[in-house]
Amino acid sequence: MTAPILGTTRVSCPTCGREQQASLVQSINTHKNPSAKDRLLAGELNLLVCDCGRRTQLAATLLFYDPDSDYFCQVCPGGQAAMDQAAQAFLKAGAAGTQRIVPSLNALVEKVKLLDEGLEDWAIEMAKVLLLAATEEQDLDRVLLFDRVDRTTRVIHWMLFDSRGSEAQRVASPLAAYDKLAARAHGRPSPTELQIDRAWGLHAVRTMITGAN
Repeated sequence: MTAPILGTTRVSCPTCGREQQASLVQSINTHKNPSAKDRLLAGELNLLVCDCGRRTQLAATLLFYDPDSDYFCQVCPGGQAAMDQAAQAFLKAGAAGTQRIVPSLNALVEKVKLLDEGLEDWAIEMAKVLLLAATEEQDLDRVLLFDRVDRTTRVIHWMLFDSRGSEAQRVASPLAAYDKLAARAHGRPSPTELQIDRAWGLHAVRTMITGAN
């Protein structure tokens, strides 16, 4: 994977209805096009900015590759069928290294932030489940996103969204709780465990609690 894959699409602004052409980045190699990674993390990648002022994130397939970490992550909008197709593509490609598939650009942003911080995504997903279970509502379906880690104070900062997913509050948890999960040998997924998400984290936590194999 060398040069970035670029594309265009015709889209209509959801606010004013104006149809226009938008550019799409469909691959990122952090060695070859680091500015694309910067735009991804800034929320400026594959973004339709209309003259009416509306900013709309466009759903598009995108392959992220970090050669330093030998890390691949494929964005697969379109539901489980698209995820299954990406899984088959990874299998046929015979790629080495860590491989992940995610349903959205926002999910990719979180994966890349975790990669940059040297955090294990599977342990983070387990930490999310345990943190949500400790809230008053105990709603495991609420959106909880990794924000950053402060190693000086040894705290992980998160964004916890309300049940509608529209408003978020900042919450924090001790880094030590994550470290304890990440140190576990049992239950650690392989680098090619493609879907490390909330469902995976929930199953892993239940298995840890029950002691099942």
